[in-house]
Amino acid sequence: MNIYEVMRSEGLRFGSHLVVAKNEENAKRMVADMLNTTQTAVFYRPTDFEVSDPIDPNNYREEMVIY
Repeated sequence: MNIYEVMRSEGLRFGSHLVVAKNEENAKRMVADMLNTTQTAVFYRPTDFEVSDPIDPNNYREEMVIY
């Protein structure tokens, strides 16, 4: 599993989401599914998002809360 930062690729802006997933496609799908359950006016597809390279938690010097 990896940690990915998922954000909108264009259009509406909102904060990014950190996701633990097996791969980038799963990370995008998970965010799209989550937003589709809470949104009524917009339908999101995984292609609406872009994903960072996998984030290695060992690269951080300090402990932190990820939200």
